[in-house]
Amino acid sequence: MREPACVGALIRDSQHRVYAQRRSPDRRLLPGIWDVVGGHVEAGETPEEALAREVEEETGWRLRSVEAVVADWEWSHEGVVRRELDYLVDVDGDLTAPRLEEGKHDAYAWVGPADLDLMMVDRTDGDRRLRDVVAKAIRTRFTDRLRLEPVGPEHAGDLWTMHQDAALAEWHAGRWTMETAQANAAEWGAAWERDGVHKWVAYARADSGPARRDELIGRGGLSRAVVDGAECLELGWNLRDRFWGHGYASEIGRAGLTFAFDQLGADEVVAFTERHNQRSRAVMERIGMRFVREFTSPGLQEGREGVHDDAVFALYAADRTASRCSA
Repeated sequence: MREPACVGALIRDSQHRVYAQRRSPDRRLLPGIWDVVGGHVEAGETPEEALAREVEEETGWRLRSVEAVVADWEWSHEGVVRRELDYLVDVDGDLTAPRLEEGKHDAYAWVGPADLDLMMVDRTDGDRRLRDVVAKAIRTRFTDRLRLEPVGPEHAGDLWTMHQDAALAEWHAGRWTMETAQANAAEWGAAWERDGVHKWVAYARADSGPARRDELIGRGGLSRAVVDGAECLELGWNLRDRFWGHGYASEIGRAGLTFAFDQLGADEVVAFTERHNQRSRAVMERIGMRFVREFTSPGLQEGREGVHDDAVFALYAADRTASRCSA
């Protein structure tokens, strides 16, 4: 693999919007398009050193910390292929007053979920990859111990890995094939684009307890679901079995509730599981959800093998106002 030739800094504000700046119209490379902070790795620099330099040169802010590598990709211009690393970072400085680098950038904007089309303005080559990197950064969340990345096709391998756990497979009618993992990763990535929400893949932020930094913990978050004919915003989680009992499911659940109410403006979130899944029900209660009622749907029954059409599920909800989902 090539050594990194370029770096990008994905700087977010308190609303999880990403800072973008427009390249001046007389720039030789990609004039007039919206870009993130970044540039070339100079001789003798590490990517992190280049990142700090570019942040200060292009904005006047100072790099405080690097939270994660969001993208590792390659692009080409005039026959030259460059490898780029894009980092989600925190900076020090006044985020309301960036210092645009004279002659290189002539405008700036904070890009939120509804503004992603800005990254494609005047992009005559139709390349969506930077736009998708920005979208990933906007949708990523952090808890005390977890980094929650929006599921996309690149997560198929990790989805397959976690669904090889015997204990997890028991609740999903068997282990996933790689084809199933790839199909779900693609479908859930498309749901993020369509609905503005879906599941995250959870990774450890640091060496802590049973987990090592960047280790795969599980998945969870929100998705659209139908309960007895009513469309609801559903919250769920699945963890690799060796991470059960350490509070990770509660962290994912609370992050999902925050995203639903603060980002999406939802009135209610529901969660449901088979009636005998006491471990998952305990998490629902721990994060403040209330039991609503039982309903039947295809699923597992205690003491019987396979999936049954009349499995009994327990429905929980957390809400701002009453909604038909819990009627």
